[in-house]
Amino acid sequence: MVNAPIVCFGFDRPHHLENMLTSLEMNSESSKSDVYICIDGPSEKTDISLHEQTKNVAKKNWRFKSTTLIFRENNLDCRTNIITTISELFESHEKLIILEDDLELGKNFLKFMNDSLEKYKDSNNVWHVNGYAYPQLNFKKRASIGRYISPWGWATWKDKWDIFVKKDYDKTNMISQLSDEERNKFNVEKLYDWENIIIKNEIGEISAWDAYWYQAVFLNDGYSIYPNKSHIKNKGFDGTGMHCSNNDDWKTPLNSSQTNHFPNNISETKLFRFNTLLFYRYYNFKRYLRFHKSKIESFENFRNFLRKKLSI
Repeated sequence: MVNAPIVCFGFDRPHHLENMLTSLEMNSESSKSDVYICIDGPSEKTDISLHEQTKNVAKKNWRFKSTTLIFRENNLDCRTNIITTISELFESHEKLIILEDDLELGKNFLKFMNDSLEKYKDSNNVWHVNGYAYPQLNFKKRASIGRYISPWGWATWKDKWDIFVKKDYDKTNMISQLSDEERNKFNVEKLYDWENIIIKNEIGEISAWDAYWYQAVFLNDGYSIYPNKSHIKNKGFDGTGMHCSNNDDWKTPLNSSQTNHFPNNISETKLFRFNTLLFYRYYNFKRYLRFHKSKIESFENFRNFLRKKLSI
């Protein structure tokens, strides 16, 4: 088995990129893997010092099989840079593993990704391999099949990506035209609004690519492979990310074990689906509590103000 090439994206967070690449090196397969490090060009708002530091991190003597640097002269924006770079690399590769700078990888991440890519390479229904998994109760050494995707440490094959770009799934909102039932399915049974991410991108509020990729997987009745215990930890929820607030909603411990049991039957794993929906319900409950906590705190401040006034 030939290890899949790895493409890593960074921009203006040198410490994040260095931590991610260091954790990638700790995977034994990395010394036999070709790695591409892509840094988008600076925009008018970019901190040039941080941008240069990030490029210097990419230039370090990393112990991969090979390291190819892709430094954009002009700013393409997050969405365009990721889609363009992946499309360019698929001109010469049949499979890719994709990483962003705010991830920490477990030591068995690459083994899981390469094993999954090899096992399901001839499947018409499997579109996506996830390195990240939602916290759940399940057998830690097993993989599951799900209907959703995560953009945190993922992989796919050239034939699936070609469908994505050639049929304009990357450019067009095809979800809002569906029935309410289908839109609810796309939006994790109304628990996570993927559709709104596409809408916000259309009106220029954000620069998003992942919801469009998920749209292609969904509309082609595709599946994703997940480890039951995550091989990825997202470190970007520290307030530094473009689309990530400061919270621990998605926090999950890194899997220290190998994932070595893979489903042969390509259908959604019922226990994994149950755990996933349970996670999203808890996620929404935490967001609800945070929202109302701020209101209660404000009301308490107001009540204290009134008490002081009435005591005069």
